[in-house]
Amino acid sequence: MSAAPIEPLQRPGPWLRGVYHLARRELLSLFVTPLAYLVGTLFLLNQGWNFALLLRVLNDPLAAPGPVMQFYFGGSFFIFWLPVIFICAALSMRLIAEERRQGTLEALLTAPLSPSQIAFGKFAGAYLFYLALWLPTGAFYLLLLGAGARPELGPVLAGYLGVLLVGASFLSVGLLASALARSQLAAAISTFVACTIAVMAGLLAEQVQAGASAELLHYTSLLVMMQELAQGVVDPRWVPLHLGITGLLLAATVVALNPRRRREHGAQLVLLALVLGHVTAFAGRHGERGDWTAGHVYTLSDRARELLQRLPATIDLSVIVPATIGGGRPNPLLAELREVLARMAAAAPNLRIRFVDPDRDHALAQAAIAEFGLGGRELADGVLLVRAGQGASLRKAHLLPGDLVTYATGADVQQSGPRVREFRGEEALLGRFLAVSDPRRTVVCATQGHGEPALDSLEPYSGLAHLRDLLRDAGLEVRTADLEAAEGLRGCDLLLVVGPQGPLPAAQVQAIERYAGEGGDLLLLSGAVILRGKSQLAAHGLEGLTARYGVRFGERVVVDPSPMAGATPFLAFTLREGWGDHPATASLVGQPISLLQVRELSLTAPATMLLQTTDQGFAESEVAGFGRGELPQQDPGPDAPGPLPVAAASELGGSRMIVIASSDFAVNAMLREDVAYDRGRDLLLNAVGWLCQREALLGLRPRPREHVKLVLQDEPLRRMTLMCVLGLPGFAVLLGLTVLWRRRR
Repeated sequence: MSAAPIEPLQRPGPWLRGVYHLARRELLSLFVTPLAYLVGTLFLLNQGWNFALLLRVLNDPLAAPGPVMQFYFGGSFFIFWLPVIFICAALSMRLIAEERRQGTLEALLTAPLSPSQIAFGKFAGAYLFYLALWLPTGAFYLLLLGAGARPELGPVLAGYLGVLLVGASFLSVGLLASALARSQLAAAISTFVACTIAVMAGLLAEQVQAGASAELLHYTSLLVMMQELAQGVVDPRWVPLHLGITGLLLAATVVALNPRRRREHGAQLVLLALVLGHVTAFAGRHGERGDWTAGHVYTLSDRARELLQRLPATIDLSVIVPATIGGGRPNPLLAELREVLARMAAAAPNLRIRFVDPDRDHALAQAAIAEFGLGGRELADGVLLVRAGQGASLRKAHLLPGDLVTYATGADVQQSGPRVREFRGEEALLGRFLAVSDPRRTVVCATQGHGEPALDSLEPYSGLAHLRDLLRDAGLEVRTADLEAAEGLRGCDLLLVVGPQGPLPAAQVQAIERYAGEGGDLLLLSGAVILRGKSQLAAHGLEGLTARYGVRFGERVVVDPSPMAGATPFLAFTLREGWGDHPATASLVGQPISLLQVRELSLTAPATMLLQTTDQGFAESEVAGFGRGELPQQDPGPDAPGPLPVAAASELGGSRMIVIASSDFAVNAMLREDVAYDRGRDLLLNAVGWLCQREALLGLRPRPREHVKLVLQDEPLRRMTLMCVLGLPGFAVLLGLTVLWRRRR
């Protein structure tokens, strides 16, 4: 004889009406219960206090800017989890235990109401009240908007999605505890303990690194979920996971309420758990992780996906990064790496990733680092080891934290811990993957000896060491061009000429012309070199060659009123618009670029404009005035009006050329990632990528994270603090007193 189901099937209409009326009754009873208003007041007081602290952090002039949701929903137990567990335990403890204490549970079961209607109706009423408690906290977002801040809406909505999911799971735990316990206190304690254990189990996700246990812990960790949602990352497994847990616990509550329950009902619950588990696993494996950030900072670019899918060899990546730094604070680099590497692994069939915690697996991490010739410094700070091939074809590379992220700075970093201001991991990782997997070596030869900054010099304004390192990090070989040797430029894939201060000798110019005639590519950065005491600019000797490509140098200095911070007006300027339609600049549209001492260019076929000045820019013919410190004044006669080209690209006979009429933006001082706020390094990488036909270097740039700062005077900040701490809790108190007064009438 087959076992009876948990509950006989009912027609949906009458069943839903019963659930509706019971949920309405439960919701109304909560709104007239003093305990509910006490819980609501304490909850809103806690949330208001936490948000008031956040306002002061964001308003501190010395504070490092940071994303709002990682403060508010970032997984802190005392700020987020403790209040949620408290209100869920307080709301759910009376749902069934109180009915049993008053002796009304049997009356409900004979109303006639089925156990499933009681379970779902009670849950729906408590869940709606839970949502009503969170609804006023939306005023915090409006307060930030009113204060001039513009937090991203996506992570805010993702955080509230986590609130909805966690509330459903915790309330279902409380409902089952209330059905099993004989008193409200026992139900509340059981719920609090069970939910706390569920949260704290997420701490084990960082301790267990391999195997099915690690995957399961990471898959179900509530801490991981809220951290990801606070970042704006929405994993497709979270919704079915919590819906499955809620459904399973509600089914268990139905069994607990059923006066005719049998052992077979336990087997049915097990089968239901298996079905829901498979559905959740299927959704997690076949769904795509959503990126709700405004700039889609975690979404791989199309160029990155193309490169990852075409990796010619299997790449092994060992991530040796400590989980904590600075007195036990979480390492923000690890969270960023996990997200981007998870997306890369999904797109790259030939990418194998292994995480090694140097604190727990010290010997393994030390041996791996020693194999790459690294030492204790990399072991302490963290390092990524990249390898491809075997034996003689083995190629290795590594990445340090400074290659991957730019950290925010500020006084509060000492208290709140480091935060990532900009993530450069996509660009850096793909550069290393290309370096170890692509057997082709691209050689960049740079001219020296004509006043060009030295490739090995770290001098801020007379060295190109940062540019050399930038190209090497992208998998390119950089060496000095020997224009006097008999072999000439043979073996060079790209000739780099940066900032010559005078004309190249005729023999060297002829060698460069032969190189271009044989299909060689050229990147020329040559700005306005003003000769002292003269009204003319210094020549570099390549004007005839560039003219054949359609790029002609003029004798005037291009100026623009768009200011560059801390630099000479007009002579140095920052452009945000004026980018041309070209593969080398497609990813830079709308991005700033700062140029200094720009020389006049004019273009004819086959040259293509890459960047031009604003309409207010012009070509100043009075060159000698710059030496006297005079501000330029546009003369409609000799001065050419803007917009004027300042960078161009051209192709001729299989040879490619890019000319940028400025060279100072490539020196060390301008390429420092911790100081520069423009995209000069991206323009250089894109130019080299297009010239060498290395598409992997195009379209990849750092992803800035959300940064919210406030600039408020003391009085507005005090008013906002009082509104958070007293406004919302006071509203709950007044509402409770109003309901109590109306009941007594």
